[in-house]
Formats: sequence, C-alpha cells, structure tokens
Amino acid sequence: MPKSLPVAFVALLSGLCLQPLQAAPWWEDYGSRENYLCSNSSVLRLRRNKHQATIENLSGPIRTLFRDARVTAAERYKGANLIVELRNDELELDYGWATLKCKRLWQS
Repeated sequence: MPKSLPVAFVALLSGLCLQPLQAAPWWEDYGSRENYLCSNSSVLRLRRNKHQATIENLSGPIRTLFRDARVTAAERYKGANLIVELRNDELELDYGWATLKCKRLWQS
C-alpha cells in the first residue's frame, strides 16, 4: 500500500472531525423548521418532530431537546438546563436562571 493513501485518509478524517455542525443530522428527520425572533434581538431556528427538537442559533451550540409528553397545554421540550415551551407563535426558553421569549418569524 502506498504511504500517501493512509496519510490522505487520516487528513480526510481529521478534516471531517474539525468541521462544526451546522444543522441537525439527517437521521433525526425533523418535519418542521421555524425561525424565531427573541426579546434579546437574537434569531434562532427550531427544528422539531413529535419526539424531539433542536435549537440552532448563530451564537451558541446546537441543543437537542426531548418532548415532554405529560404536558398537553403546550409543546414542551426538555434538555440539559433548558426547557422550551411552544404555544402557537410564541416560544419560551427557560434556562432556570432566566427566561427568554420569542415570536415566530416563519415556518416551513
């Protein structure tokens, strides 16, 4: 085996590992995408299905949340140190120490 092939393979793998994640993995199959404008003037994207959701924004990491099926008045998703509650066009992010309210900009 030529020496350049393993070097190229390692370079390829290291390049893939250094790429930042820009969106949820394809296998999570989120049926809904929504952008929200929050009270602190940031815009975030919520991708969701009936079991889980991800929150993506420009200033922070992607967060994966799981649906709390016990709540029926709204859609509630929970993750590490974050609760997201969705009611109509309003989204509320509860960090435990602060709450951020957002309004839907568009949905697809």
